[in-house]
Amino acid sequence: MSTSNPTSANSSLIDTLQVLRGGDLTAPAALSQLESWTQMINIGGPGAQGDIFLELQNLQKYIASSDSANISHTLQQLGLLTTKAAEEDVTEEVSDLLRQLGEVLTAASTSLPQQAQ
Repeated sequence: MSTSNPTSANSSLIDTLQVLRGGDLTAPAALSQLESWTQMINIGGPGAQGDIFLELQNLQKYIASSDSANISHTLQQLGLLTTKAAEEDVTEEVSDLLRQLGEVLTAASTSLPQQAQ
């Protein structure tokens, strides 16, 4: 979410929205997009970036272990953090895409079946 390359950020956000709207977070395209975001985010960056990075790492771990309750919680957290990032120092276009991504992540968090732990 660095503002140093807005075109790349826009493209990544659009790709992520398309993958998430596909619905299957364990699909190869979704896992590839997740890895891309983990590599792109600056952990020491301003605002929500560090928290988003940690939640993305958690999400990867929970997907690998099929822990749907924690996947749901992490998606909800990512939705909140992404919405918060939309209010930070980004272009209007990136802000709009981040808000959309926050909504999709939050919606995905409520659509997963809950698994007894």
